[in-house]
Amino acid sequence: MPRVKGKVLKTDTTRGKFLAVVQFNQKLPRVGEILTVKWGALRSLPQNSLYWVYLTFLINDCGLKDHGHFSPEGLHFSLKQYFLAKKVFTKGQFKAIEEATTTTLDKVEFGEYLEKIDNFVCDFFKISTADFWTEYKETYSPY
Repeated sequence: MPRVKGKVLKTDTTRGKFLAVVQFNQKLPRVGEILTVKWGALRSLPQNSLYWVYLTFLINDCGLKDHGHFSPEGLHFSLKQYFLAKKVFTKGQFKAIEEATTTTLDKVEFGEYLEKIDNFVCDFFKISTADFWTEYKETYSPY
């Protein structure tokens, strides 16, 4: 499926249906083709910064180096493949069929993704990230 950008030129509601005239920058979909459309704010820069500091904390302070995770980039790749890649099994063999990305996650989805990661690493590696979150809340959280 190609990835294209589109611009909404006009919207209308007719007989309970939402209609939009969309201009695409590249290839057009066929008539009747189902599209998945997503809009809204992507993750924020503070969320992105928190994520990379968190991954660094996991490696340096929680002992993930002992488990073969030596860089935040490598850990990021492993986590997004585990949580976000679309997966299929072919003849009993696992195969990731889509490169995973976090760049399309909106603010809420990215927050949920970070929460899943935190729960997973705490359970799987038998570690606690409570000190990290306490320091974050005391130092950076507006609440």
